[in-house]
Amino acid sequence: MVKDKSANERYEYNQKILQTERELEDLNTQHYQLKNTLENFEQTTEKEFRNLLEIDNEMMKRGSFSAQWDFEENQGKAQFLKNFLTQQQENLTHAFSQESQKLEDQREQFQGERDHLPWD
Repeated sequence: MVKDKSANERYEYNQKILQTERELEDLNTQHYQLKNTLENFEQTTEKEFRNLLEIDNEMMKRGSFSAQWDFEENQGKAQFLKNFLTQQQENLTHAFSQESQKLEDQREQFQGERDHLPWD
C-alpha cells in the first residue's frame, strides 16, 4: 500500500484551520459580550440621566434658580455620553470586523495551501 506523502502536512493544515476557526468563534463571542455590556451601560446611564433631569425639573418647579443651570448641564452631559458611547460601539464593531476578516483570510489561506498538496 502506498503512503500519502502529504498526509502529515494535510493534518497540520487541518489543525491550523481548526485553531483559526476556534479563534474566530472566540472573537465573535467576545464581540457579542462586549457589545451587550456597552448596550447595558448605555441603557443604565440613560435611565439615570432621565432620573437626574426629572429631579432638576421638579426643583425648577419649586423655584430653584440653580436647577435650570443643572438641568441644561446634565442634558449636555447625557448627550455627550450618548455620542461617545455610539462612537465607541462603531469603533468596536469596526475593529472586530477587521480582526474577523483577518482570521477568515488566514483560514482560507490554510485551506488553499492544504488543498494544493499532492495526493501521492
